[in-house]
Amino acid sequence: MGIWLGIVFGVLSCAAYTAAAVAQRRLAVRVRAPLTRRGELAALLRHPLWWVSLVFNGGRAGFQVAAVSFAPLTVVQPLGVLVLVFGIPWSARLGGRRVGREEWRGAAFTVVALGVLLAVTVTGGQGGVLSDTGSVVVGLGTVVLLALTAWAAGRARTAAWRSYLLAGAAGVAFGVSSATVKTAVAVIGETGAVGVLHPSVAATAVIAVFGLFLAQAAYQGMDIGAPLGITTIANPVAAAVVGVAFMGEAYAGGWWGGAVAVVCAVLAAYGIRLLTVPQNGAPADATKAPAP
Repeated sequence: MGIWLGIVFGVLSCAAYTAAAVAQRRLAVRVRAPLTRRGELAALLRHPLWWVSLVFNGGRAGFQVAAVSFAPLTVVQPLGVLVLVFGIPWSARLGGRRVGREEWRGAAFTVVALGVLLAVTVTGGQGGVLSDTGSVVVGLGTVVLLALTAWAAGRARTAAWRSYLLAGAAGVAFGVSSATVKTAVAVIGETGAVGVLHPSVAATAVIAVFGLFLAQAAYQGMDIGAPLGITTIANPVAAAVVGVAFMGEAYAGGWWGGAVAVVCAVLAAYGIRLLTVPQNGAPADATKAPAP
């Protein structure tokens, strides 16, 4: 019964995240310039859509906490594919257009590839939580990785590559924060209020906020499909890596799983490329990135 509750909360988390992603994409249409430009971040924070997306992201986080409290990461994270299924048609409808054939094909390739990838790479239900040292290492390492990726994205020559880097970093942030929040919930449940001093709590707060801004920046100059697809892939992969390396979970794929994972990665990349096909004559990924 507990795992099924985790699945229900996981689906609700996906629905809330989809709503947040659609709101962030709509906001990106209104605040078009890269967030590295002076004044753009302030304009972002003044816009009502930012706060709408923040509410939905808060709901996503709450449902995610509930989900990982009842089920292991390896059960909850694969549900993230639903975000693509929900998000692309929803965003298209709000934009007053139909979902293109290439978008449907791209979403299908990405969802199937990710589903198989997770089946051969994620672990069983074993594993625990991050240790104190593991929380510090994972937290600091992730923040450094996100900062370096954001720096590199700010120097990308095209809007597409800037979006890809930022979306990947956002996915890593969301995946790692799932592991740290699972640890934080367990620690607070065992120790009470003193548990808020555990490094996993601070890591969750910093990484989650970082992820919000990275995800928003990824939609600047791009339609929702490609950045959402990349984030959807990076999220469970990052969570699985942390689970295997730091939380005692066992890798399930072996050598044959690695070979299948490579094939799935290629298919997912092809699917994401299809999601960048221009819709209604609007270039989705060929534009030069504006100067930061």
